Amino acid sequence: MVTFSDLVVLMLAFFVLLFAMSAFKAEAFERLTASLTQAFSGASLAQGPDAPVTTTREDQGGHEAPRGTRRPRAQDLGYLAAVLSDMFAQDPRFGGTLVQKLDDRLVILLPADLLFAGGRADIAPEARPVVADLGAALSNLRNRIAVAGHTDPRPVAAGSPFPGNWELSLARAAAVANGLRRAGYAQPLEVWGHAATRFDALAPVPEAERDRLARRVDIIVLPDRVEGPPA
Repeated sequence: MVTFSDLVVLMLAFFVLLFAMSAFKAEAFERLTASLTQAFSGASLAQGPDAPVTTTREDQGGHEAPRGTRRPRAQDLGYLAAVLSDMFAQDPRFGGTLVQKLDDRLVILLPADLLFAGGRADIAPEARPVVADLGAALSNLRNRIAVAGHTDPRPVAAGSPFPGNWELSLARAAAVANGLRRAGYAQPLEVWGHAATRFDALAPVPEAERDRLARRVDIIVLPDRVEGPPA
């Protein structure tokens, strides 16, 4: 009986030890699963409507992610281009809006005359639903987005509240970025002002069309990682 009791006690201790080891591994596995889920869902990057909008005045369009920033997985840009093109084609409010799929980014070109009165940087009341709908369409994306303002080379009109085209292009881009934020896009936004530095890069078109395309705001949908500067 004594030998049998010792055997039972040893077996009980053995199974208790196995259970303790299994519980520890399960806890570690749960922690690992939670960490991986957070990393791939981008939950740590979610921000509310008051998340900051970074504005810069650039002529080179350089972009560098903050050191140590974890990037969420991005949506497929080809599919997004098809969806947005179909949306713009069916809605006359987006008349003149273009979608360009480049190698590593998607550019939505919004003509300034669609959004703003001449020389102004506040979105016209009739254009606010356009920006709101576009923001709602982009709100579920986990891609990074930058907003870039452009002007034609002509100086601002006399009496303008803006000293020059740099300030005008940046203010218009910031207005669109804030509209996207209000519509629900919660990821970090960057705002760039290019003034007329990209005017010479426009394709050869009639002068009137060239000026119209020069005065625009680009919404640049970036992949999760950018290898070089945006176009």
